[in-house]
Order: sequence, then structure tokens, then C-alpha cells
Amino acid sequence: MSGSSMIIGDVDTVASPVLAPVRQLQDGWAGLDEAASLETLRALQRQACALSESAAEHGYRKVADLAGIIDVMLAPLAEGEETFTREFKDILRDYLEALVKLSAETPCAPRPEVVEAVGAQARRSLRVLILEAEETLADELSHQIAHFGYSIETAATLDELLALLAEETPEAVVMDVLLPEEELSLSEAAQRVRELGGEDLPLLFLTERGDIESRLRAARAGADAYVLKPVDVHELVDQLDKLTTEQEKDPFHIVIVEDSSTQAIYYSTILKRAGMHTTVVNDSIRVLEVLDEAAADLILMDMYMPGCSGTELATVIRQVPRYASIPIVFLSAETQLERQLDAMSLGGDDFLTKPISPAHLIRSVAIRAERARILRSLMLTDNLTGLLNHTSIKEQLHNEVARAARRGGTLSFAMIDIDHFKSVNDTHGHPVGDRVIKTLARVLQQRLRKTDYIGRYGGEEFAVILPDADAPTAAAIVDQVRKSFGKIRQFSSEGVFACSFSAGVASFPDCPDAVEVALEADKALYAAKHAGRNTVSIAVRD
Repeated sequence: MSGSSMIIGDVDTVASPVLAPVRQLQDGWAGLDEAASLETLRALQRQACALSESAAEHGYRKVADLAGIIDVMLAPLAEGEETFTREFKDILRDYLEALVKLSAETPCAPRPEVVEAVGAQARRSLRVLILEAEETLADELSHQIAHFGYSIETAATLDELLALLAEETPEAVVMDVLLPEEELSLSEAAQRVRELGGEDLPLLFLTERGDIESRLRAARAGADAYVLKPVDVHELVDQLDKLTTEQEKDPFHIVIVEDSSTQAIYYSTILKRAGMHTTVVNDSIRVLEVLDEAAADLILMDMYMPGCSGTELATVIRQVPRYASIPIVFLSAETQLERQLDAMSLGGDDFLTKPISPAHLIRSVAIRAERARILRSLMLTDNLTGLLNHTSIKEQLHNEVARAARRGGTLSFAMIDIDHFKSVNDTHGHPVGDRVIKTLARVLQQRLRKTDYIGRYGGEEFAVILPDADAPTAAAIVDQVRKSFGKIRQFSSEGVFACSFSAGVASFPDCPDAVEVALEADKALYAAKHAGRNTVSIAVRD
């Protein structure tokens, strides 16, 4: 062994600069008893905090994360809010032993600083390049696709396309398989595009040939989609949506019902570090109030609390219809299987035994929450459009009005109806009518804010909830959608046509409750129809 290196267990102190502070923290904790002073606990908390920062700087991310958890777990004790118990000491001892083992792992590069872009909530316009020699078709595609939230740039030759690629990598490239005046094969052209744009750059080919040989050549050239001419813009947009849409999921919202601040912070910190959003409820009586405030994907609940038991609280939650499907996972030191099953029969969905490892907690919660979200989506959304269905959007309106009332805020509600839709079905057929409905749904999703709620009210009617928007603001937003939708060309065997819609807008607190908001929006929609259609009307109350 080298004279400059000392081995403790399996960890080399020279190779692991975080081991010494880990050992110092471990020794300090081992010497504590239930009579430890607040100052001593605060000193240990400061050590844990410093260790977390130092480990992050040196690339020991797991050490930094676990030290951070220990830091927040010690906070209630250091502030005198929780009492020092033998159970708590044993839990921390296990984590400190884990810190020693993690100190032996090879460090990784420090996390880069992430700066959130200004306006991150705004919907991003996706850049798409189109290689099409026929100028008329290129202009038509550019004009029509732009209505769906894409920023289009066109090129007439491969060299022009490559020059645009060199400026900035787009989200997708659409290219005609008949390359103008090019000696390169389709595969060679596609290879040059991907050399500049990256191997994962989506390529969509336009062609007049739909035979299997042509499709095979395109597939071998690396085509991600194959669209026949004359181009159906809706089909092309469908393919672009599939290939470019970022599958960004909202984080799970977990409500933690736990009377112990220490335990609650512990569970909350672990789940937050796994990318989840948590709300802690220390007073079980407040649980319905918290659930009213924000939708929960799962409730993590202690079995034994002062005031009421977990099973009693689960029974109360299940009595509220809109909370009946939220998974409830009990936490307890109870190890008898019969008692666990009894608890689950009274409203619980799963049972986790304390103490529980972070990995087990994260996996158990994530699996249950994901399943619940999928089932809830199937129950709440419209099959054709993927938007909220009639029942869901009405329930959401009641929830948002109640939230605005509690906060002293405002919201607007818009009713939208496609003009002369019966004529569309009668003239062009129901499949084309369905496509028109899907087109409006997509435009609404592209043009509205992420905070807005969109639903299909029924047939050709849609409903939109715009939180924190007064009636004039909401009407202006909906009117922009109306203009975009009216410029989109619809195709059928009977010819090319366009559609329009009428809309009515009402707001809270101008209307006192959700029922009145919906009623006044419907009246305003009728007024827009009566005024000649293709317009947006704002409710005027007497």
C-alpha cells in the first residue's frame, strides 16, 4: 500500500474526497442519545448540508442527494418541532452507512447549471424544412402547415436545404423523393441530410408512387413517414405531430398525509428528487381541502394518526365521488398480513411497511400513480379528439370557479360551435366531418395556453376554460384561434372547402357560479350565431 493513501474498509480516502466528512457525520450521529441538545442537532444538520454541496461539486451525485435528504430530515429535530426517537436514530444510521458505500463509487461530471428559458410556459413553434421544387405546392404546404403551430422554411434544391440545415437543426425535414436536377440517389441525399441534422432527425418523404417497391426504397433510405401526392395536409400534420411532439408528462402529484413532520419531509424529499410534486398534510382534517385545491395522482397515508386512523380517513375520501378513483397507499410498521388486507378492504389500494427504502417507495408510488393516470385518462377524455369529455370539462369548470373564488381571481369560459357542420357531413361525409372536428381540436391545443382546459362538449361543440383571463382577454385569444381555423383548407372527394366557428365567452366573477358561467357562455354563443356566425361574442349580463 502506498504511504500516501490510507484504506478504510473498501474506500480509498485519496480517491474519495467526500469520505472524511461522511465519517465525521457518521461519528457525530453515533454519539447522540435522546437527550441531545438542539445546538448539537443543528451542527449535524449543517454538516449534512455542507456535505451535500461538496459532494455535488465533486461529482458524487448520489452522495449529494442522500446527504440532502438527511439535511431535511434533521430540520424538524433541529428546530425542536419533533422529538428524538430510537426509531429515527436507526433510520439515519442506515442512511449514513449507505453514504459510506456511495462514497466509493466513481464520481461523474458535475451537473450543468440549468437556466429556465423565459416564457417556458408558452407553446413553442416547431421549425420544419420542406424540400419541394414545385413552388406552388411548396407555398401551399408552408401556408397550411403553419396554422398548426409549425414554422416552415422551404428549399427548391438539396443544396438550399443543406444550407438551411447548417444554420440550425430543425424538428423535421419533409422532402420530395424526386430530387430536382440532382445526381445523388435518394439514400445518398437522405444520408447528407442526416449528417448535418443528426441520425434522429425525422425525415418525411413526399411521393406520387404508393407501390411496395417505392415504399421499400424510402424505408431503406431512412424515411420515418411516407406521404402520397396530392398531399393531404391533415395526414402530413398527423405525421409531423407524431414525430415531433415532445412526450412531456406533468409530474405526478402525491399528497402525503402524515402527522410526523420528520417522516413527511423524508417521504416528500425522496419523491421530489424522483421528479414528483408533493403536498404534505400534517393535519388529517385538512385532506379534503387539499384535494379540492389540486388534483392528486396518489395519496400516501399513515395508518395511525391522532384524531383518526388511516382507514377512517380513506373511507371519508371514498365518499366523495370525484376522489373515489385516487389510489390510496397506506404506510405503517404493521407486518401482519391479515391486518394489512383489512386496511386495504376499507379503501386502500396498497400497503407499504415502514421503514421503506427510497427505491422501493419511488417505484411503488410511480407504478400506482401511472396506472391511475392512464385509467383516469380513458374515463375523462373524448375518443375522437383526446380532449376532455363533456362530463370532465363541466366538472373542471366547477373546480376552477371554486378555486378562483377562494383566491379572489377570475376565469373565462368559451363555448365554440363549428358553423354549418351538418352541411359538412351531408356534403362530404361523416369521416370528413370527423377530420374537421380533429382539426379544430388540434388548432385549439396548439394555439391556447398550457394552463387552459379544452373539452369536446358534444358533436361539433367545444368548451374552453381560461384561468386568470377576463372576458375581453379570453375573447381575443379565441378569436385568434377562429382566424387560424378559418384559413385551413379541408379536402374531400367533393372538393376543397373551409370551415368557420362561432363562440360565446362568459367570465367569473361577472357570473356568480359555474352554472351561470356556462349558461351565459351558451347565450353568447347563440348571439354569435344570430349575428351571422364566424364571430366571437361576449356575454352581457343585465
